[in-house]
Amino acid sequence: MKKLYEHVQPVKFRLTVFALLCGATLLSLLLFRVRTLLSDSLDYVFLVGNIFLAWIPLGLAHTATAFAWKRRYIMWSVPISTALWLLFFPNAPYILTDLQHLGHPKPGIPVWFDVLLIIWFAWTGLLLGMVSLFLMQDIVRREFGGIVGWVFVFAVGFLGSLGIYIGRFLRWNSWDMFFNPLGRLTELLYYAAHPSMQSIIFIGVFSTFFIFFYVTIYAFGLLLHEQAPKTSQETP
Repeated sequence: MKKLYEHVQPVKFRLTVFALLCGATLLSLLLFRVRTLLSDSLDYVFLVGNIFLAWIPLGLAHTATAFAWKRRYIMWSVPISTALWLLFFPNAPYILTDLQHLGHPKPGIPVWFDVLLIIWFAWTGLLLGMVSLFLMQDIVRREFGGIVGWVFVFAVGFLGSLGIYIGRFLRWNSWDMFFNPLGRLTELLYYAAHPSMQSIIFIGVFSTFFIFFYVTIYAFGLLLHEQAPKTSQETP
């Protein structure tokens, strides 16, 4: 038992965060199950698929972290895992845009229940994205320094918002880059050369919101880290 405690102690906070994310996911699925029983329908079943996709970036971020500690693999493993992570990353915060479905209330279920349902899924997806971004930023920070790490965060905030816009309004998905890469790249270049006002506003507002939220969570973590030594010193 003592050996197990010594093995877990260095990563206890990561395990706690992982457990909380699992708990949030299970509660989201439980709420969806309750809704299906109350309404006898599969409305909002897409949320289940979306939360599954939201877990993929976290898995890829952990994979990149594992390879980053092995110096002989870092030159090829990290760029590949980072590219895959960035491709799937928008799926995590994407669930926030599912709130638009509340504009079409479903019969038989109170609107407040659907509000809580989608918010719970969206919150879980957003947290999954935040944690995966933190892991990726940590890799970049160790290799290139803190400034480059924050440049990476801002770049991801913009690219992630672009990916969410593409998924929500153009109805593409991450798998398109595997099955139709040239076709999608051609279309993307066209839309980049002819941006709409809707795309400019959405990407600008969403990326600002995401970055602000991430920096706030990051600052809370630093605040707790600063308080920890003071607390330990005050303890007799």
